[in-house]
Amino acid sequence: MRYGYLGPETTFTHQALLQALEVMPREFADQVEQVPFSAVATATTDLLAGDIDALIAPIENSVEGGVSGTLDVLAATDSITIVAEQIVQVTFVLAAREDTALDDLDVVSSHPHAQAQVQGWLRTNLPGAHVATASSTAAAARDLAALSPEQARGRAAVCSPLAAEHFGLTVLAQQIEDNAGAQTRFVLVTREGRIPARTGADKTTLVVHLPHNRSGALLETLEMFSANGVNLSRIESRPIGDFLGRYSFSLDVEGHIEDRRVAASLRALHRVCPVVHYLGSYPRLDGARPALPEEFSDETYDEAHQWIEKLTGMVAPTSAGI
Repeated sequence: MRYGYLGPETTFTHQALLQALEVMPREFADQVEQVPFSAVATATTDLLAGDIDALIAPIENSVEGGVSGTLDVLAATDSITIVAEQIVQVTFVLAAREDTALDDLDVVSSHPHAQAQVQGWLRTNLPGAHVATASSTAAAARDLAALSPEQARGRAAVCSPLAAEHFGLTVLAQQIEDNAGAQTRFVLVTREGRIPARTGADKTTLVVHLPHNRSGALLETLEMFSANGVNLSRIESRPIGDFLGRYSFSLDVEGHIEDRRVAASLRALHRVCPVVHYLGSYPRLDGARPALPEEFSDETYDEAHQWIEKLTGMVAPTSAGI
């Protein structure tokens, strides 16, 4: 089994993959080959081609919100299914090849999402430094470690403590994130099309296109969930890309496709929305179960269905007299 992640080693995505492997049966996890990729889109292409069996990708950050690169790839890709999620606690360090005074730093490199989460600290402590972009936090640390001492003079990287240790860098400052306790959520994606069984503490991810040129279309869509007692834990708009003003919506809803209330919501969406892209139902990592009023239980939906069947069974054939 080959599982892809945003590399190189020691990225937060790599940490999420290691967490996912820890909860798998040991005999299965030991057979997984970890394959680094430079981008989620590249990993997805290899997943669809069968070169890897699964990939893990960041989808949401508690500070920056949705990870647009992942959201756009998932929205544009058929035949893949989210089967699990992982959450990684995010903390950053400033690291250099050798011990260096902060006033002597000219260039700091990191991934844009990491830069956004430490921008306040950088403005306060390194106001004159140029912030350079790297493909990942671990790549910033790796590339810095590969420089000669002379080339590395005046340069530093914002990365995870694990990356700094792995690549032999010296930590100049710890916990430099602007928001303590930040987290990033990752999803594990496969191409098998198998949906994990319902646990009662589940999440379903969708991408929905609204009806064109229709007043109140977003409100109408949200009311389909509300009418069935389905709570949305995430909703984000993303441009469809064909022309200005056209957006899709990426949604996380509480519940599983096997839940009658979730299935009823999806049936309603399918009737009125031009695109409903179902990406999967999977266990919530926190194990939280929604508190549902009785009218939204499976039993109530089943009773209503049986009642309608009983009534329609009373309809006389068209040729019969009354």
